[in-house]
Amino acid sequence: MMVKRSFWVHAALWFLAAQVPAWADTSSFDAALNTHLQAIQTRDWPRFASTLTASDTLTLVLPHGRFSKTQADFRKSTQAWLADPDWSWSYQVLSAHSHAHTGVAVLDVHYTDKDAAGVEYKLHYLLSLVFSQEAGGWRLVHDQNTRLAD
Repeated sequence: MMVKRSFWVHAALWFLAAQVPAWADTSSFDAALNTHLQAIQTRDWPRFASTLTASDTLTLVLPHGRFSKTQADFRKSTQAWLADPDWSWSYQVLSAHSHAHTGVAVLDVHYTDKDAAGVEYKLHYLLSLVFSQEAGGWRLVHDQNTRLAD
């Protein structure tokens, strides 16, 4: 019975790994963080999505306080955001470290966008990204944006 179960566990892990594009490196925390940030920079939704947890829970806290905790909400809002050509950003990684199963990065972000009327606005915030080991790679489980006063 144990051999049969082990076979199915390995088969499921192989299947999940095969679903992630080869160019979406999540094999280490540093690689997953880099893949995630490059996907944002290039507005590459499939690559970005490959860095997300498979869990139904993926928390998002935006600078103005909006909170969501479902994978579906996160995907809906971030896919629309990545498709928007009006914004730009620059960032500096302030810290990035990982332990056994969790990795945390904190970035200093300068963000520019346009509102619905086409008026440009700027934000300065800290972006905290939390990744967890999952299905043989590192996946995003929490994204928090904390606005800074300039």
